[in-house]
This record gives sequence, C-alpha cells and structure tokens, in this order.
Amino acid sequence: MNKEHLKYLVKITLLVLVISFVVDKAVFLILNKLSDKVYSGQSIGKLNQYLKVKDSVDFIVYGSSRANHNIDPSIISKHSFNIGMDGAKIAYSSVLIQLLPADNAQTILLHIDPNYAFKQNYDGGDVAALVSKYNRDKDIKREIDKLGKNNSLQKFFWSLSYNGKVLGILKNYLNPKDDYARQLGYEPIVVTSMQREIFKNIINRGDVRDVESFCGTNYKMNDIYTRALSDIKMFCEANGKKLILFTSPKYEYPCTELNARFKAQIEDQGFVYYDLTNFFNDNNKLDYWKDKTHLSHVGAQILSKAVKELVEKDN
Repeated sequence: MNKEHLKYLVKITLLVLVISFVVDKAVFLILNKLSDKVYSGQSIGKLNQYLKVKDSVDFIVYGSSRANHNIDPSIISKHSFNIGMDGAKIAYSSVLIQLLPADNAQTILLHIDPNYAFKQNYDGGDVAALVSKYNRDKDIKREIDKLGKNNSLQKFFWSLSYNGKVLGILKNYLNPKDDYARQLGYEPIVVTSMQREIFKNIINRGDVRDVESFCGTNYKMNDIYTRALSDIKMFCEANGKKLILFTSPKYEYPCTELNARFKAQIEDQGFVYYDLTNFFNDNNKLDYWKDKTHLSHVGAQILSKAVKELVEKDN
C-alpha cells in the first residue's frame, strides 16, 4: 500500500467514525425523548415510574420478582411504590436505593434471598438492567463501572445503552398503560385454573432435589453481596432511611440451615431482618401460590398485611 492509499484510508476511516458518532448521538437523543414518555413495561417504564415518584413516597419495596409479585405496597402505605423487578438481585436494588433523596424520611423494604447471598459466582450482573441510564445518570454510571458491567463501546456509542430495549419502548410508547401508577408498581399474579392444576401436579409428584447440593454447605457470604448490603446500610444511616430486610415465602423449602446461618450473619451486622420463608407453613393453600416461589394475588394480600404489621412495629 502506497502513501496516497494510506492517507485515503485514514481519511475514510475518520469520516466514518465522525458520521457514526453524530448519527449515534442523534439516535440517542431520539430514544431519550421517546423513552422518557414511557411508564409501562419492564423494559424501561417501571424504572421511569420509580424515578418519577421516588422523592415523594414514604415506603418503597425493592428486590426480585419475589418482591414484585408478592408485596402490595398500597396495603402498607398509600404513598408507596414497589420497584421489585423480575431477575433483579442485590446490585440492582443497591443502585436504586442510593438514588433516593437525602432529606426525606422513608422506609425501605428490601427482599433478599439467602441462596444468592452464599453463591460465590454471583457477580452483580443484574445491574446491567440499568444500562439505559448509563450515559444519563452519573450515579448509575459509577455503580455499573464499579462492577465492571459496562460495555466499553458504550462510552463512544451511547445508543448502545438501548440495545434490546427499543421494541419494548416503542410498544409502550404507542400503547401506554397506567398499571405501575395505578398499582403503585405491584404486579399481581392472577392464577388460572390450568396453572393451578399444573402446580398441584408438581406438588403431588414430590420434591426429588438433593437437599445438600440444592442448599449448599458454604456459608460464606458472597463479597459483592456483602459490599452491596454495606453500601445500602451506610446510605440509609446517613440519609434518614429506615431499612428492613426480608425473605419472601417459599413452598416446601428445605434449606433451614442455610437460612439460619444467613439470619445470624445479617443480624450480627446490625440489620433488621425477617425470614418469612415458612410464613404459610401452618396455613398453606394452593390458592396462595403460582409456583414454589411466587404468590398469587390472594397469597400476596395475606403476606402484605403481615408485613404491614412488621413495618409498623419497627417504626
């Protein structure tokens, strides 16, 4: 390749990069304008609803699908929100909690799962669900970078933040719903008769899991999990938040030793913690469940009333 060809290639490359940069920023701004008007769908709508109300509510539920579908916040407070998200774990919740205002007294109910706390391969990857805000919120950006869950190209091509979310954004932009505002973020599960029969058959077959392999024998808390809990605790103590940790019920859960070890460790660290795994053991009905870890709307109402009593006791 001669000198003239090399110069031409460099110019073309630079031109492509400049055009890509400009087009990317234009797409990013368009997607921002569209997504900011979306308040339905888990792609981004529920997160937007949370960011809209987080400064004005006094009670907030955080956690995975076992928070999302199992706690109706309206029973605890009319000024509340449930930002539980399917697939979310401690890293996701930690970031959102640290976005709360410094001058508002608020109660935080955080769902934690002892099984994940002791999993040594947990790497905080659930924080990537917040990537759409990566180039828009410095606090979210910092936490994603801290866990190494950023895409290095995204620092140049900002529209990559919306990768995998565009169709969900367009769908909910064109056909908006008010579910999150109306239900205060709670997503109830209404079980059909077919789903109930399927679950009944699963229960009748019995549990064939090996308890030791399912529950594990390593009771050292994952470092990322420990650090996230510490960050949450420090933030809450510094900003007037009442923090309550809980574990939602499970159907026929065998890991009693694991839960006992977790409860001892978490209370030694000064957390208020309620293990409600066996909450329904003395009064269990299939109508209360969708599957072994998720409650139906019927079960969620019963649990939420009990949680209200616990919250009032601690306040």
